[in-house]
Amino acid sequence: MRVTIIVTDDSSVAVDGEGYGGLDLSFIDPTIHAIQWYDTHGEVEYRNPVTKKMTANQEITDFTPYQQAITVWQAEKDRVAAERAAAEAMVIGEQPNVIAE
Repeated sequence: MRVTIIVTDDSSVAVDGEGYGGLDLSFIDPTIHAIQWYDTHGEVEYRNPVTKKMTANQEITDFTPYQQAITVWQAEKDRVAAERAAAEAMVIGEQPNVIAE
């Protein structure tokens, strides 16, 4: 699984290329700018919250501390899918009844 978490700019999470922004990532340390995960390893990118300058990168081999971001992402994915389905059902429901001859 490929995961990108951008904490400080747009609070976004992307999993295998599908991303959502504006998520509540307040559970992640505010000095973390981003987390990149590549199936079995990754890195955490840190930045100073005041100066906004990148301060360090740390290699990681355990994604567990950031797993909640996947839960948040999945909840948003489900919400968007439900919203789309409701919108589609409304459009279909507004179609006039046509009888084929």
